[in-house]
Amino acid sequence: MKTIQYTIRNIPPAVDRVIRKRAKQQGESFNQTVVDLLSLQVFGTTHPKDEPGFDWLFNRSTLDANFDEAIAELSRVDEALWQ
Repeated sequence: MKTIQYTIRNIPPAVDRVIRKRAKQQGESFNQTVVDLLSLQVFGTTHPKDEPGFDWLFNRSTLDANFDEAIAELSRVDEALWQ
């Protein structure tokens, strides 16, 4: 994946403090925290569009926590049907 670098100036001190605090709390780098926050604001998720699948399209917090479990049966191959 090609990446682009930014230089951002005139960040208010309060914004800097919040980003640094969040990075420390999450155990991530300052840079990764900024990238995640930008992605969250743009896409509603920290996973950008160029990742496989369509999870980026939906805010994962709006999906039922049991969704994957509920549809797992749909992925099961019925061997009797393939004989």
